[in-house]
Amino acid sequence: MTIRRQRDERASVSIEVVALVPVLVLVALLVLQLGVAGWTTSQTEEAARAAARAHSLGQDPEAAAERALPGALDVLDLWVNGDTVTVKVEVPRVSILPKFTVTREVSIPSSPGLP
Repeated sequence: MTIRRQRDERASVSIEVVALVPVLVLVALLVLQLGVAGWTTSQTEEAARAAARAHSLGQDPEAAAERALPGALDVLDLWVNGDTVTVKVEVPRVSILPKFTVTREVSIPSSPGLP
């Protein structure tokens, strides 16, 4: 009787592990996605600063934003409104979450003597 109970318990532990593994994988992917989103936010902020700095010096803000971003990220959209530059970047997908974007806005006054 004891041997049968041990076999039944082992089978039930195996079933629980098999059911738990997909949940753990999903949680790990969601945590990874949150990390990628945080990294993308940080990189987008840096790209917006570089674009605003370039705009304040009379240079091309879009080129500056592209140079500031790592190879895995691209500028989706860039708006200039007066001294404010807004940069929009898509977050790379590593999970089943839908695609989403990060937008950051930075203002730097133009240098004196520049339009």
